[in-house]
Amino acid sequence: MRLPLTLALIAATALPLHANGHWPQFGDIITPTASGLLHSTEEGVPREPLPFGSGFQAVMHIMVNVYGHDFEISFPQECGAGPLAIAAIDDQINLTFSNDQLAGWMLIGDDLLTTETGLRVGAPADILSASGEVDFFESGLGTEFSAGDYFGLLTEGLDRVQAVWVGTNCIFR
Repeated sequence: MRLPLTLALIAATALPLHANGHWPQFGDIITPTASGLLHSTEEGVPREPLPFGSGFQAVMHIMVNVYGHDFEISFPQECGAGPLAIAAIDDQINLTFSNDQLAGWMLIGDDLLTTETGLRVGAPADILSASGEVDFFESGLGTEFSAGDYFGLLTEGLDRVQAVWVGTNCIFR
């Protein structure tokens, strides 16, 4: 009886040795990409990629550990994309989930988050050419752009990026 119990205790205490040595923490970096999000340490060491299709629990586990609990979850009822859950995190990024899976993101607030191509809220509009061919068009929101896989909105003066998004989002034009 003691041998199985002893073996069970040894196995239970050995499991953390095989666990990932990095726990998401404040100071880590989240980089929005055309295919989802990338989590890196503060030193820039890549950690977990969070591609579109990643589960709500996995994404929010990392986001809460990096940004804290300053977020709101909403369930917009009138989106053309169907039932969605949107996590608005610290006035920086909105994450869109469909069927409990990451489906899109939108940079909304200050310029702390930057895509892998350098796009960010507040960036000069001429940075859009770094994402490839750029198309501009007028909508009910103002002047929108598409640059490669990225979409967004320019400020009224057309000189700065006001918002950037990829994937499924709830945008009323």
